[in-house]
Amino acid sequence: MTTRFTIQALLDLVEGDREVIEHLVEEGIIEIGEDYRAVVDVDIVLVARTLWRELAIDWSGIGVILRLTSDLARARQRIAELEALVAKP
Repeated sequence: MTTRFTIQALLDLVEGDREVIEHLVEEGIIEIGEDYRAVVDVDIVLVARTLWRELAIDWSGIGVILRLTSDLARARQRIAELEALVAKP
């Protein structure tokens, strides 16, 4: 779920870790709007920060993990939709 944040609120969320925010902007995971508000999925930001700071995974690896996580979430949603269709009488 994406949410709009001010840049400062986003920095507060990651405890001032500008490096994480900069990388996520470069990767296109965080989009900065014309009003300087970030459009972002908070869960992805927190996962990326954990992968970077706690697990010391490099940014190319984090990109792969985040894409796979997103793909898996979409696949699960699609499976649930198909199961609901099949279950209809």
